[in-house]
Amino acid sequence: AWPDDPLLVLWHAQSLLREFRGDIHIAAMCAEGIDGCEALVTHAASGDIESGVLQASRAWSDDGWQAAVESLKSKGHLDDDGAFTTKGRASRQWIEDQTDVGAAIAYEPIGEDGCDRLRALCRPMSKAIVESGGFGFR
Repeated sequence: AWPDDPLLVLWHAQSLLREFRGDIHIAAMCAEGIDGCEALVTHAASGDIESGVLQASRAWSDDGWQAAVESLKSKGHLDDDGAFTTKGRASRQWIEDQTDVGAAIAYEPIGEDGCDRLRALCRPMSKAIVESGGFGFR
């Protein structure tokens, strides 16, 4: 059931949209042959967040993390230093693009103006969360 309080309505709607987008993202990763730990390793390789934060946040063992690194190297996605290869960067971009395309349908009913308004309402909260440093984002 939807809450009555406008702030809680916004929170609930954002949670549903985030989960919808997440499901699409997982489907794109599966289509690309990337498993859960490999997804985190590629996120770390993007430079957006430290690998240690990602590994700890999902409780991956060192052995599990290293196995994902080696798997991505064998697929040609990472070089010997753990950095993206051209293939790895293209794969990650494809996943992100597919996620964007798939998630867009959820925003069509509110249109561009509604999306602009939603960003204006949510951006300050999002920035405050990121800037708090509590999630390891840069």
